[in-house]
Amino acid sequence: MRLGPSVAALACLALPACAGPVYVNPCYGAGLLLPTEATGPEIVAAADACIADGGERKQGLVIRAAGHLRDADTAAAIADTDAAIGIDPAYADAYYYRGLAHEEVGAIDAARRDFDRAVELGLAPVFALRARGRTRFLEDDFAGAYDDFDALIAAAPEDQEAYRLRGAAAHVLERWAEAEADFDKAIALKDDDLKAYSGRAYVKFFTGRFVEAAADFKIALKDKPEGLKAAFLYLAMRRAGDDEAAAELARQAETLDWTRNPGVFAALFLGHVGIEEMVDISKRTGIHKPRENECEGYYYAGMAELLAGNRAAAEAWFRRVLATGVVRFDEVRGARMELRAMGIAVPSPDPRARPGT
Repeated sequence: MRLGPSVAALACLALPACAGPVYVNPCYGAGLLLPTEATGPEIVAAADACIADGGERKQGLVIRAAGHLRDADTAAAIADTDAAIGIDPAYADAYYYRGLAHEEVGAIDAARRDFDRAVELGLAPVFALRARGRTRFLEDDFAGAYDDFDALIAAAPEDQEAYRLRGAAAHVLERWAEAEADFDKAIALKDDDLKAYSGRAYVKFFTGRFVEAAADFKIALKDKPEGLKAAFLYLAMRRAGDDEAAAELARQAETLDWTRNPGVFAALFLGHVGIEEMVDISKRTGIHKPRENECEGYYYAGMAELLAGNRAAAEAWFRRVLATGVVRFDEVRGARMELRAMGIAVPSPDPRARPGT
């Protein structure tokens, strides 16, 4: 869900005198225009020249930081934005770009604090709220992220990505109708947004519309093999009673590594690996944090048991999913869905929901 700094930093540079989609002005006091496709070193050199020619130093430092971000030199970007803030502690642009640099290196709490300050100082919502919403989402503050994306849409009602982002936050909160409406809007504004189709597919899966979910998963997987979505496509087709589920999974998983997470989940459902071995592989080879890798393995183990008619075993696996404490993953929502279907009370992650729902 995040817009990487290397993209965000040169989209329009978030500066008041931005000259539009073709050119940006890296030091507008000096009157120099630079093509948006310029490389990081070119931007740094132009900013240096602007400063040398009498441009305002704090502006030049921030634009130089944007150049460093494009060149993936986050340490230099932080140094330049620190210097700009030293010149003007109320310079919103400097906090924004420092936040992007912090986000790039995974210092999410520091990034969120910078974006908080940028919002307080009045940076344009299209930049500030999008950035802060991203970091809130990454910090598992999904209600806060939803509120930021909601405010972003109020400020920019035709911002396609904003609807997808708000939909993602609503999805984690299990605000199903709101999430689906946002993904619908995102698709209406950009009909090739595969992430929006993916989000809508999960919403439809978790609300029991398996035929519709499978159709959206197939679009989301177009020309991009992906183990987790392929597994959910298979589950949607199985739940819909589609006899082609295994054949479709085999086709989707043809280029995946079945000996590693996430390809191993396809191997499980195609009968090439057992449940316990799958869980072990998921834990050892997953790309996420240990508890998140466990969460994934436990969910697909539960689904395999459920499809085999072993309700008690499935329930035990689903309870282990929730015990990991992971919140963001779709496998968690899947485990909640199955436990509720078994008549087991599972609380909603939405803080505005009634207790016990």
